[in-house]
Formats: sequence, structure tokens, C-alpha cells
Amino acid sequence: MKKKIQVLFEDEHYIAATKPSDLLVHPFKARSQDRRSLLRSLKKQTDLYLFPIHRLDKPVSGVVLFAKSKEATRLMKEQWNSENVSKHYIAMVKGVTETEGVYDFPIKTDKGLQEAKTSFKTLTSNDEYSLVDIEIFTGRQHQIRKHFSRRMHNLVGDTKYGHSSINNIFRKDYKFYRIFLHSYQLRFIHPFTKEEIIISSPVTEDCINIANDLFQFDLTNIGNEAKEN
Repeated sequence: MKKKIQVLFEDEHYIAATKPSDLLVHPFKARSQDRRSLLRSLKKQTDLYLFPIHRLDKPVSGVVLFAKSKEATRLMKEQWNSENVSKHYIAMVKGVTETEGVYDFPIKTDKGLQEAKTSFKTLTSNDEYSLVDIEIFTGRQHQIRKHFSRRMHNLVGDTKYGHSSINNIFRKDYKFYRIFLHSYQLRFIHPFTKEEIIISSPVTEDCINIANDLFQFDLTNIGNEAKEN
């Protein structure tokens, strides 16, 4: 029996769900032969025609938002990179990061060179790795992965921008075959109701277990704590 997709939020205009780390948001014929996707699974589960607002990379987990109409899609995309929307992530990266910081420099994407801004706060570090709380102010392709790798803080599990030696350690010790990156919270001003919507997705068990083992740091309530602040 297939595991049901976890629905985090739903109203007449939008629906948000947790994307597992082994699933595409929607299928790309040119890039992957894998026809499984969050979009297809959620459509089948809800019997709704849905429009994706944004994407998470396949090895990443967390909140993904869909619209139920073209108008709802257009209105949300118009404000997606504005102060009306904030996107929060947890990541584990190589090295000891600063207490907090901002990466504000352009990155190359499929659309060419694009401005990108990422801020972070370090939750905890040891001699080899850091757990960071991240907010992105733009939504560029591989933004977090590229920003941190450019500063030599490659994400654990990233096979494209990371280090195979580090990734192999986590595969061997933890059977961890994904990127340690989870979208734990999405906040936005609802385009129709003008209310603030806060959607949280619990950090996955594999990431929680690694954080506990390496840092004795509990990620269980990270979304709820941020929601209360």
C-alpha cells in the first residue's frame, strides 16, 4: 500500500503538502525517466487539478505549495520573491559556519545569471559540521546548495555541489542517501484573504536522528518553535 502524502494546509485556493526526499515535485521528461511525482500523487489522492507554485529538488524534503486555479497560481507567483513570502529550511553543512550571515550574490541557473539572497543562523556546530537555519529571499534553482558550496560549506549528501568523501561517510554510517536539507516552514500573505498563513512541515526522522547523534541537538519541534516566535 502506498504511503499517503501528508497534507499540511488546504483551503479553496491552495493546498500544501510534505514532499518526501525521494520524489520529484513534478516530472521532467527531458531530465528524468522517473514518472513518480508529488504532483501526480497528490492529484490522485485529492482528485484535484493542481498547479505547482515552486519546486524542491528531488533529494530535498519539506513544504510544497500548489494552487487550485490559474488565477491563484498567478497571484502567488507575483508575490513569491517579495516580503509577503518567507521560506525557511534546516540544513547540515561542512565546516563551522559563522553565527549568522547573508549570502547575497548572483548564481548561474537555467535562466542565466540571477540575483539570489540567502540568510542563515547557526544552530550548533562541532569540529566538522554545522546545523543551520536558513531563509531564502529569492527562489533560484539550487540556490541554497550553490550559495553554501561557494563559501566552502557544502551540504551533506549533495552529490552535485558537495564532497563524495563526506557523502560516503553518511551513506556508510547512517544509510543516508539524500541531501540534508528540509523546508520546514512557509509563510505568506494569502493573496485572496490577506491573512498571514504559516505552514510547517516536521523535520524528517533521518535528519532528526543524525542531528541527535552528531550534535545532541533536537530538531523535532523546530517548525513549531519558529511558528510561536
